[in-house]
Amino acid sequence: MMKKLFKNKMILFGVSFTALLILLTFIIPQVVPLSPLQQDLPARLSSPGAKHIMGTDALGRDVFIRIIYGARISLLVGFVSVTIALLIGVPLGLLAGFHGGWVDNLIMRIVDIMLCFPSIFLILMVITFLEPNIINVMAVIGLTSWPGLTRYVRGEALSVRKRDYISAAKMMNIGRVRILFIHMLPNVIAPVLITATLGIGSAILTESVLSFLGLGVQPPSPSWGNILTSGKNYMGSRAWWLILFPAGAIFLTVLSFNLIGEGLRDHLDPHKKFLKKG
Repeated sequence: MMKKLFKNKMILFGVSFTALLILLTFIIPQVVPLSPLQQDLPARLSSPGAKHIMGTDALGRDVFIRIIYGARISLLVGFVSVTIALLIGVPLGLLAGFHGGWVDNLIMRIVDIMLCFPSIFLILMVITFLEPNIINVMAVIGLTSWPGLTRYVRGEALSVRKRDYISAAKMMNIGRVRILFIHMLPNVIAPVLITATLGIGSAILTESVLSFLGLGVQPPSPSWGNILTSGKNYMGSRAWWLILFPAGAIFLTVLSFNLIGEGLRDHLDPHKKFLKKG
């Protein structure tokens, strides 16, 4: 299966870029002595060159170093917020699909209410009442991302609960928790994995938007969003690198996770496999 996955060019590009980015976030801080907060005022707004390969900002800080340190924050937000969404969405989806009846109705009505609000506006509404920092950003993104995942898992669970091995487990008086997490969960893990991978890219993009608006990671801590904020005053002027490089990092990272998710869907989604054979 792994050989087949890595023959897919979308997955290969996504995994390669993501692995390179993660590797750089560990290697560059150890090799390059520059700090993302270190200022070189005589070199402020220097264009990309041998000394600063992505130029410097208005305070003389190295843009490349700030993007690498910002990648740590973006990847952390992506993985942690999706983990929070999984911890809420998967159990609720399994419960709704397995039990049905009033349990299903209650959970799905809560999901419907959550989905009535556009997620970005709900996040903005909540984050304005909280202190803008990375912990609150991760929590808010995770706590507003689970409804779609719950609905998806519930649909898969409705299909799985009708299968013979679930009926056999019930007849053997196996506990409900064991049925949910030992017998049902492994059989819905493929769509969960696909949704989670796509969700990481979405979370990174949301964090960048919040930081750009000043509601996410606060300066001087580097984040791709607040790097863009510092460069917006120079948009269209000679300091083009302050927009191009952080925007390019966001674009390539989100694209990589989306390509991984789409590639996994091609290989793991049984419905797509059936349509292709047909």
